[in-house]
Amino acid sequence: MTHRASDIQTILQMFSYMRPSGSAAETAFVERYLTPLGFQRDEFKNLYLQIGASPSILWSSHMDTVHSVSGTQTLSLKDGILSLSRKSKKGASSCLGADDTAGVWLMTEMVKAGIEGLYVIHHAEERGCIGSSNLVQHNSKFVAGIQAAIAFDRRGYDSVITHQSWGRTASDAFANSLAAILGGDYKPDDTGTYTDTNEYAGIIPECTNISVGYYDQHTRRETQNVEFLLDLRDTLLAADWSQLVIERDPQSDPYEDAGWDSVDYGYSSRTRGYSSSTSLSSKGLTVEYLVKQYPDIVADILEGQGWDAEHLHAEIGAYYGGHFDDDQNERNAA
Repeated sequence: MTHRASDIQTILQMFSYMRPSGSAAETAFVERYLTPLGFQRDEFKNLYLQIGASPSILWSSHMDTVHSVSGTQTLSLKDGILSLSRKSKKGASSCLGADDTAGVWLMTEMVKAGIEGLYVIHHAEERGCIGSSNLVQHNSKFVAGIQAAIAFDRRGYDSVITHQSWGRTASDAFANSLAAILGGDYKPDDTGTYTDTNEYAGIIPECTNISVGYYDQHTRRETQNVEFLLDLRDTLLAADWSQLVIERDPQSDPYEDAGWDSVDYGYSSRTRGYSSSTSLSSKGLTVEYLVKQYPDIVADILEGQGWDAEHLHAEIGAYYGGHFDDDQNERNAA
């Protein structure tokens, strides 16, 4: 078996685990792939490992997937694209789990190669960034000296995220320097929603999330480009991380580029990052307004919480008392 074939076999094995937060499959996954590498649990159930005496980069991913049940699933790999197999049980295999098995695999490869950094595989990201928010609230000194938090938890092939939760979390200078290191089609992207690195944005200068080659996360249509993942691994292992540019001040107003300068914003990791110190509704910002102004971002947030079109359609139908489809057909006819 070639080295690359062995890598693919490991990826397939890791992706077979359905890992709801706190599940037996999650525990088995940790014991098989992470404990042997030296990862330990902190008091908030995050897994961490430090390489180097004084690392300046925090490498981030998360342990849980959005599967509703714990166990294993069957997969299909065709032309380099990994997906659920037709044999996978619909009730159990609600998604592939590339979000964020891809990120976890990348970090294990970096650890094996001895790449310097503070490695944190966060607890319960899919349930609201529980592990990362607790770490920031109760043990922020854990990341003292860290200048950049880089998450491997983004769909697609080209994103270096600069904004999460409608606030800037990374400077353009940093994003451009990281994109240059990664090569390919990577470029700054201000359309991020949130992941664990958003929780660090008030205490770490540069916090980002980069694409790792999956699409349609949290659904049965989810896919992972395995060839892209392997190539990204090779890039990460060969990179010169001293070329990163650190520019952002985490204490500055994160909304300075968002066009909402009239609102006094502060940092609160309790609410996933940035929150207003005054009532948004008193400023005329309602949920309905935000949905209309930022439909794509709201859709990403809903998907990030585990919603899909089928479930959302059912909820809307329940709200309308079963007349939703009739009303929709009338609108379409008009």
